[in-house]
Amino acid sequence: MVSVSLLFVDANEDAGLGLLGDPTRRQIFQLLARRPSSVGELARHLPISRPAVSQHLRVLKDGGLVVSHPQGTRRVYRLNPDGVTALRAWVDRIWEEALTAFQKAAQAAPLDPQQDPPTGAAMRSPPPIPPIRGTVTVAVPVEHAFRVFTDWLHTWWPPQDHIGQADMAQAILEPREGGRWYEQGVDGSQCDRGRVLAWEPPHRLVVTWRINGQWRYDPDPQHASQIEVRFTPDGPGQTTVALEHRLLDRLVGGQAIHDAIIGGGGWSGLLERFAKAAANQE
Repeated sequence: MVSVSLLFVDANEDAGLGLLGDPTRRQIFQLLARRPSSVGELARHLPISRPAVSQHLRVLKDGGLVVSHPQGTRRVYRLNPDGVTALRAWVDRIWEEALTAFQKAAQAAPLDPQQDPPTGAAMRSPPPIPPIRGTVTVAVPVEHAFRVFTDWLHTWWPPQDHIGQADMAQAILEPREGGRWYEQGVDGSQCDRGRVLAWEPPHRLVVTWRINGQWRYDPDPQHASQIEVRFTPDGPGQTTVALEHRLLDRLVGGQAIHDAIIGGGGWSGLLERFAKAAANQE
C-alpha cells in the first residue's frame, strides 16, 4: 500500500501540500472529507465545469490523496486514508521539528540585560505532549460504524472505566454539537466527561476530554483536550475509524493522563471493543 499512496511524500516532501495549494482542489478535498462523491455531485458545489472537476480529481488521484471505485453507472471518489495519513504524519513531523528548533533557539538566545534572568522552572519549557492515535477497520458500512460509536456507546465502553463515585451503568453521548458526554452511575448519579464540539454524521466526531491527572472531571473548558474521530468508507461494507487524542498539554496533569493511556495500550483496546460491538450489532 505504501509504494503508491506515499509517492508524493517520498518523491517530494511538500508535494502533498502543493496539491492542495490550488483553492479549487482544496474545496474538492474538503467536500470529499465530508462524504464520497461523484464528479457531478462535486460540480454542483463548485463554480467550475464537470471536465474541470475531473481534471482536478486526476491530479489529486495521481498524488495519492484520492481514490475512486465504480458504483453502478458512475465512479465515486473518496479520500485515500493511506495518502491522507502520510500527509498528516509529514505535517506532524515538520511541526515537531519546528517546535524543537524553536525551543533550542529560545534556550540559546542571550538574555535581555534590562530584565531579571529567569530562574528554576521558568528556564525550562516542558516538552509538548504528543497526541495519541489509534485506527481500526470494521467490516460494516460507515453509517453503521458511526451509529455504534455514538448512539450505542454504552455497548462497548467498559463499565470499569469510570470517574464518578458510583459504578457506571452506561456511558452516554448526546447526538448534537454542544451535547454532553457523561456517565450515569448505577445509583442514577451523573458525571460529565466532556462536550461534543463537532457532530458530522457519519464521517466526523470531535469531543472534549475534561479529565485531569487525578482522574477527576475539570469544569474549566480551558483545561480540555480533544478527541477527533474520523470514519472513512473503504467501499460499501467497510469503514476505517481513525482516532486522535490531542492537546493534552491543556490538561492539568496532562502528562500523567498521556502516560496512563499509553501504559494501558493507548486507544487501541477501546477501538477493538468498538469493532467487536459493531460486528455483533450489524
